[in-house]
Amino acid sequence: MPAQSPAVELMKLIAGFQVSQAISAMAELGIADVMKNEVLASDEIARAVECDPPSVYRLLHALASAGLLEEQDERRFRLTPVGECLRSDSPESRSAWARYVGRPYVRRSWENLADCVRRGKSAFELSHQANLWTWRGERPEETAIFDAAMSELSRSGGPAIASAHDFSAYKTIVDIGGGQGALLAAILSHHPTARGILFDLPHVVAKAPDLLATARVADRCDIVGGDVFENVPAGGEAYVIKSVLMDESDESVVSILRRCRSVMSPSARIIVIEHLLTPPNQPDINYSDVTMMVMTGGRERTSSEFESLFAAAGLRLEEAVATRSPFTLLIGAAA
Repeated sequence: MPAQSPAVELMKLIAGFQVSQAISAMAELGIADVMKNEVLASDEIARAVECDPPSVYRLLHALASAGLLEEQDERRFRLTPVGECLRSDSPESRSAWARYVGRPYVRRSWENLADCVRRGKSAFELSHQANLWTWRGERPEETAIFDAAMSELSRSGGPAIASAHDFSAYKTIVDIGGGQGALLAAILSHHPTARGILFDLPHVVAKAPDLLATARVADRCDIVGGDVFENVPAGGEAYVIKSVLMDESDESVVSILRRCRSVMSPSARIIVIEHLLTPPNQPDINYSDVTMMVMTGGRERTSSEFESLFAAAGLRLEEAVATRSPFTLLIGAAA
């Protein structure tokens, strides 16, 4: 097949937002859950999701061109392996993430990317004149969708993170900003002698008991609601912080690390788990760094940048451990 022209390649990239919105609509409507492993006519799918049949066919036809579905004769469709990942019961599900990305407030923030770059402020703040966490905390539906997306990503990376380090060396593991507990559940499941403390904002951890019970680790995990900028639970031998510091400025990162340092014993460890900044000219499927710039004002960092932030907080970076996932463990101790 001859190579496509640069202009055609550019047009494919420009149309990326349209594909993203089609995928988000598929997740929002629950189409993949209806289809499961069956081959269904578009009209059958339309009835199941209670939508306009001609419009459903047009959406499915577009999704087939993007590789999520295979269109067969007589307007019948089946999920491809990629489309299977939009099933909510898939072990590799990205259904909640697709729903989150399609939320109007997320789209509106990305619309202000150019202004965000001009002014050096988060696009969300420019679009909504509000702090993201406060704004979302006042909207239970948006909080629920975001929390589900975060839990989904934590579940997918959890086993790789849990097996990349000997967490059984710690009697008590405190998960700072641990959401609903998906990562901590994976760690405790992999290391049955450890206990955990799940720490996050009260409205976030309120839904954690069900997840921890489903994972059969609830009897080994305490749940504590609070604000990391005000207090951190004491008594941990390991303090895990995953995908939290990327949301924050350098000053706030140092503040969080210092707060953890203040309650750590001399032998305790801090374990920051982050997606490090992608090296130059390498593919970045999530555009995570720009996402942070748009949504939170935070950013991704290199290992050496984390080493400097650790030092500023009175910590020493001992090692960086790659995992079989996009995440790296940055393990530190008191300096």
